[in-house]
Amino acid sequence: MEIAILIIFAIMLIAFRVYKIGDYFSPWFITVGIWFVMIFAMQFQGDLLYPLSEQFLVCVSLWVPVLCISSILTYYLLPGVKDENAAVMSDVPLSDKLFNIIYVVSMIITPMYLYQILKVVMMFDTTDMLYNIRILSIYGDENYGFLNYSYILNQVLLVIALWRYPHIPKWQIITIYLAILLSCFAIMEKGGLFFAFFTTIFVLFERGYIKLRSIIIWAFVIFILFFLFNFIREAQSDDKSDTTMTILEFVSMYILSPPVAFGMVDIDVSQQFGSHTFQTIYLFLQRFGYDVEVNTKLQDFVFVPISTNVYTVFQPFYQDFGYPGIPFFALVYGLISGWAYRQLRNGNGIGKCLYAYIAQVLVLQFYQENIMLSLVAVVQFVFFVVIMLQQKITFSFQKKRK
Repeated sequence: MEIAILIIFAIMLIAFRVYKIGDYFSPWFITVGIWFVMIFAMQFQGDLLYPLSEQFLVCVSLWVPVLCISSILTYYLLPGVKDENAAVMSDVPLSDKLFNIIYVVSMIITPMYLYQILKVVMMFDTTDMLYNIRILSIYGDENYGFLNYSYILNQVLLVIALWRYPHIPKWQIITIYLAILLSCFAIMEKGGLFFAFFTTIFVLFERGYIKLRSIIIWAFVIFILFFLFNFIREAQSDDKSDTTMTILEFVSMYILSPPVAFGMVDIDVSQQFGSHTFQTIYLFLQRFGYDVEVNTKLQDFVFVPISTNVYTVFQPFYQDFGYPGIPFFALVYGLISGWAYRQLRNGNGIGKCLYAYIAQVLVLQFYQENIMLSLVAVVQFVFFVVIMLQQKITFSFQKKRK
């Protein structure tokens, strides 16, 4: 079955390029490409991981065609512009004053956020500082108020700055990169680094600054950086044996293990509707006093035989709704990504920034679900993008009639 899926996916990728259906960053090309690479790489991993399960193969066979067809139809049925390339490379409208104000705010609160994290961590043994930072980010319940927005603000600033370059100076973009690095260090998390890398190559590619060859080279560089980042982080853990992890083991753990681990996911018998898929909504309901079950985003570890706790994009949908949930949410993903991709190709400023976010979510679908389970982050990202792209904000008050 794996070989049959690989052949079908390869034919789809070739057809997309031959008939020029979107570019390399279209939602359908990303989706087919990611799953093709995952299944193809599994053929060479040896005995490091268990074989792919029938459960995974059925889900990927349902997910990919539904997402691709729905996103393609959405894209082509929506009205477009005559010159899409010119529209994509056009400037994003922006109020420079508003952008600079938020930029200054972010440059202030980012080091303040890191300082608050370090202040807590330094209360413990400093020899395991990096490990303690990671533990605090996972299990800590500290609330730093507005400082918590530094992470998402830096992401929004980067996306807009890249679309506005060269109107946004290089020094300002460099400081945004540094702020993202500080934010990632504050929670010892690689996702922000991937976001910065992917957003950069995506925007530069769409604007014609780089070619596919440059993307491949930089992908290799960032892979090595991620490996070193993980090596340093694990060196600070209690289990010192993990410090000998090889590159092949790193690939197996962080790239190939989620599809294997998904085979161990069972359907949840909970009577609460969509308790895993809509956990963010249930979290808010609980805070307002409703008696609901709230699942934590952090999953339990399983052994495949490498330990992992990520289960691909399918995990919440399958746990809540079984096999029918896979094509349904593939349709949802397809409609959203197809619409956003059309807005990108039409030159819509908000659409350009939004699709940069959605595209990296699509790339990470082999890893975990990042829209429904990160709904708060998505809403915050959209909100700040809309705010920053306002060229003029005015307030008017009607006079009271006598």
